[in-house]
This record gives sequence, C-alpha cells and structure tokens, in this order.
Amino acid sequence: MGILRHVSSGRSVVLAAHSVAGRAPSSAVRLADHAASNDHASVSWNGERWQVRDLGSTNGTFVDEVRVLPRDKADLKQGSVLRLGSDAERWELTDDRGPVVVARAVATGEVHQAVDGLLALPDQDNVLASIITDSTGRWLMEGSDGSLRQVTDGEEVTLAGQRWTLTVPPASPVVGTYKTKPSFSLATCTLRFHVSRNEEHVRIEAVEGEETLPLGQITPFYALLLLARERAKAAEEASLPVDEQGWIDVSTLADWLGVEETYLNVLLYRARQAFTKAGLGSAIVQRRRGEIRLGTGRVEEHKA
Repeated sequence: MGILRHVSSGRSVVLAAHSVAGRAPSSAVRLADHAASNDHASVSWNGERWQVRDLGSTNGTFVDEVRVLPRDKADLKQGSVLRLGSDAERWELTDDRGPVVVARAVATGEVHQAVDGLLALPDQDNVLASIITDSTGRWLMEGSDGSLRQVTDGEEVTLAGQRWTLTVPPASPVVGTYKTKPSFSLATCTLRFHVSRNEEHVRIEAVEGEETLPLGQITPFYALLLLARERAKAAEEASLPVDEQGWIDVSTLADWLGVEETYLNVLLYRARQAFTKAGLGSAIVQRRRGEIRLGTGRVEEHKA
C-alpha cells in the first residue's frame, strides 16, 4: 500500500487511490505549516505508479528538491521526498505499492485498511463482512451469508449499526502484496495437510513441482481440513460436476467444529490471512448463499 511518512514527526498516512494534501480539515494528508495551501497537492495512483500533482499552491510542490510546475504531474518512487510549501512539510514515500481499500467509521473516524488484499469489518474479532481482491484486482465484499458483490469508491456500508465509508482504488492486478515466487498458485499447487494422530494439530504446505511453501500450523487450519475431506470425498464419488463438488452448509461446518457461526467467520478469516500473506490469495475458501467449500480440489492428507 502507498504510505507517506512525515520526515520530522514520523507520522504515516496510508494513501487512497487519490489523496489530497493540504491544510483543509478534509485533506487526507493533513498539513499544519502555514506555508502550505489548503489544497496544496494531490497524490494519485495511475495503475502503475504514484504521481504527485501541484494544485496551484502558493509556495510550491517539490519532489527530491525539483519543483513540480502548477497542474503538472511528477512520478514518485519509494524513497522520494515531497516538500510541500516548506521544510516543515517534508514527506517520504516509504511504500510505493498500489493502493488498497480503506474503511473509515463515519461516527468515530476509525480507519481500517486491507492487508495482503483482505479486510475484515467491523474488525478481525467480529467478521460480519470480508473485503477481498480477485485475480483481476477488483475489490469484492463477501457477506457472512455468502453474498458476493463488487464494492465502489465512496459507498457506505452499515454493519451491526455502524456505518463505514469505503475508499476503493481502481482495479489493478498489481495491488496485492506477494511475498512468494510466482510459481506458486492456488490453481495449480497441491495442498498437503499434515495431521496429528489426535487431529489437534494441522500443518499445511503448498507443493508446486519440486518446490514446497510452508504455511505453518494454526488452529483455523482444522476447518480447512474438514472442507478438504468433503471435497476429496465428492471428487472420489464423482457423482457431481467439479463446480458442485465439496459444498456443505455453513451451519454443518460450525456444528462439526462446535462453534457459533459468528466465530466460524473469524476462523475462516484467519485461515485466509495465512494464505494471502503467503501470496496464494483469498480463494482458499469459497462461499455462496448458506454454503461453503475449499477453494481447491488438489489436496493430500498425511497422518503424523
């Protein structure tokens, strides 16, 4: 995600796809020095890189001490330093990755931003909705009922009586943060489940050819193991087309785990976090109205 850091104070601002820097209270990058203008400059993502545009400021916008002409745009890269009006407003672009969805609570101003293409609302301990990104860079909202739709910039959503305003960047496949080699893909790799005898411990690794990507061992992986078994059983029976194999009721999975459906949402979110952090995306879990399944049929189970 794009991040600007105020050089002297260390304060950081997560950039939306279009952010205005200025002294105006509504500015995303709030400037305090009187040499800065109310609407001083804008920083925007063009699909490939960040750019700054001077908005006709009184004392100028500079990138690495080179002035940006009024109404012109200048490219930014990681480490670029913006000077907005005076030395008191020096800001460094410390992260030049593409923008992410940002949710702001209307009542409190609390801000949450997506990490690795995944955002929980209202928060990670009470997941009533998840915002995820697909392979084309579109941002989608998945409800706890399995509904799925594309979200739009500036829209408001209400969850548990709390309103949130969404800042949604343009679709771009470069938005995510991928820490693994491109050879690993959920669509082509095999998930290897290592299960202890008492099934209290489940470890997963992704296997692609001769390469192995460890995903670790966390409690939510047991839920994935149950879904993997259902999908493997359906594939073995071959009585349904692939698109229909492995689907079960969400309530059934919750009963198997002995948890409420509200907590099941938290477990599934944490499992997704492990996969998105590894660069495998959020599609490890697929949901539709009232039903759920594992997002791949390429699975193996090994008893420890």
